[in-house]
Parts: sequence; C-alpha cells; structure tokens
Amino acid sequence: MKISEDRRKMLKIVTMYYEQGMTQAVISKKMGVSRPVISKILQQAKESGIISISIKDESAYAVELGLRLEKKYQLDDVIVIPTNEQKQLETVKKEVSRAASFYFKERLKPGMNVGLSWGTTLADMIDEMPYQSFPTINVCPLVGGVSSEHLYFDTNHLVFRLAEKLNSRCQYFYAPALAESIELADVLNKSQLVGKAMEQAKNVDFAIIGVGNPNESSTWKRLGYIETNELRIIKETGVKGDAVASLFDKNGQTVNNEISKRMLGIKVEDLGSISEVMVIGCGEEKVESIKPLLLGKCCTILVVDQLIAEALV
Repeated sequence: MKISEDRRKMLKIVTMYYEQGMTQAVISKKMGVSRPVISKILQQAKESGIISISIKDESAYAVELGLRLEKKYQLDDVIVIPTNEQKQLETVKKEVSRAASFYFKERLKPGMNVGLSWGTTLADMIDEMPYQSFPTINVCPLVGGVSSEHLYFDTNHLVFRLAEKLNSRCQYFYAPALAESIELADVLNKSQLVGKAMEQAKNVDFAIIGVGNPNESSTWKRLGYIETNELRIIKETGVKGDAVASLFDKNGQTVNNEISKRMLGIKVEDLGSISEVMVIGCGEEKVESIKPLLLGKCCTILVVDQLIAEALV
C-alpha cells in the first residue's frame, strides 16, 4: 500500500509524540518544521481518526459526567464519586464526604470566612478533615441550631468541630433552626443576636451546604420537627427540597409556606451572592432536591455520587 509523503510525515510525528513521548519542541527540531506546524498536524491526526485516545481508568466515566454537569449548569467544579452494584450506600456516602473534605482543604486560605448549614453529610465531611492551623479563618453557621439531643449534625456543633480541626475562630447562631411559631420567628429575627448571625452568614466566602428532600425519611421528620400532616403540606405546596433556611420549589426559589416562615437562617436566594457554594449530596432520592438548586444558580461546586450525576445530565 502506497503512503503519501504527507501521511507518512503525520504518522511519524504522531508516533514520536504519543508513543515515544517526545515533546513538540523536540519533534519540531528533528523534523525541521515550526512547533505550530507540529501542533496542527497532531490536531489533523485526531480529526482524521488516526489517533483515538481512551483513558483506561474506572473513574474516567465519573470525570466525564462531572465535566458535562459543569457545562450544563455553568458550575465551577463538579466532583462525581463512582458507584457500582457492590458498593453500599454508606460506603458511597463516606467517599462523597471524603472527596468534599479534600476539595475544601485545598481551597482553604488565611482570613477566609466559612459558612456551614447542618446535617449528617456535613458531619461526615468534617470527620474526614485533617487537623490544620488557620488561626485567621472564621467559621460561622448559616442557620439556627437543632436540639441538643442531635448534636452530631447541629450547625453550631459542626462549626465548633470544624474550627477545632482548623485551629480557627468561630461564631454561633443563638436561635433554633425552626421556631415554634411564625410570631416567635419574627421576634427572633428582630433580635440583635440573630441579626448579627445573619449578617455574618450572608458575607461568608465559602459556604458548605447539605440538601434535604421532603419524604418520610427526611432529617426534619426523623428529628421530630415536622409532623406527618406538615410533611403533607410541604408536598402539596410544591416543595422539592430544603437547604439552609428555605423550603424551595422546582426552580430553586423559597416557598413561603407556614413552615418555611418559621425557619431561621439565610435563604437559598442569599446563596447567589456568596462566591463559592459547595453542595454535597448522596443517594438517588436527592436528585429532585439538588436539581432546583442548580437551576436557581445557588451552587458553584457540586460533590455527588454517580447515580445523582447520571440523573442530572
């Protein structure tokens, strides 16, 4: 079979670059042509099908999903944790939490203000954080606290634990996450303590939030904050999930029902003015709740498992 001189040259350049590991600068000198010409020939080889690049790693599919989500929802970064039939949900959740902690650790800078919501996912993430020293970092809650019976994922306790891990400063939110009535919520919102906590929460540089969904297994229900009849109201008013101090709809906007008005903390609408907002989620049932936050531009960084990612692309 006769090979044209141009094709022979292309094959030689491709072989030197991809199989022999030569740089474009070395190939340019060897072939007696400029570096831009070498780059152009390599691109032509890709387009003509001479080169077929495949990444042989089980995580490659997860990385591809992440890139597609970044493009679709205009996100800064997406981390997708691979799943398979052999992996238990608890194992996947731990891997998601570990990935979130590693990402956050790499983003830490002296003097930054960090805000936390609450929940088991955030608690697990903090468990995975190593001890470091950032005395000028400040950690604060984005929402009010939950009962002392559930300290493990209470926002004030999480703030204390993260500050302990970072050897940093912290502030607390001296009010409940859910007031007993709208009237009490109004009084608390007018207080100096809550006003100060809200001001701090709205001005963080990096927010880390978990996402809840309105079903029987939701954390609100398990904590006893919401009764079965209230859960029905949540579903009937078009609520798709909860994050920070908001019950939100399919577009990521706060639903101002009776329960939402009793919640103390920043709303999902406030997340849009925070530079970096990392949303962490695990479990296929979270898809319905995470998607509205992406549509509502309430998130810049997403850390999820593969099942969620596949449903979102």
